[in-house]
Amino acid sequence: MDRLQGQWPDVAAVLASLDAVERRRVAARAAAHALEVVDLGTPEGDEQAVTAQLQQLDVIAWQIQDDDTAPAGAYETAFRRARAVNAYALSRFGGSPDDALYEALHALGAPSDAGSVLGL
Repeated sequence: MDRLQGQWPDVAAVLASLDAVERRRVAARAAAHALEVVDLGTPEGDEQAVTAQLQQLDVIAWQIQDDDTAPAGAYETAFRRARAVNAYALSRFGGSPDDALYEALHALGAPSDAGSVLGL
């Protein structure tokens, strides 16, 4: 819970108070919400297919970051989309719910009021 605790201690505290099943449910809801906010559908396929999609989105974000002619906000949009898919992958394929939640919150724009954004 290091990264989550470091950036959103209130969310980490709520998550720590939940059992393992509820932690996974919270992470899955956050990932689904993040996908919706960044205007992506739920990724299809197995873990390998979702990981390939994530890698593709990360490459796009890096390319935009290195492109001096990219429109304002393009990198943030690409970054948030990649983080949403990563949150989904972590929540669906057995990754840490804490890490999934951390990624989902970055996909949501790293809100300072993360607890209320997530309904916690």
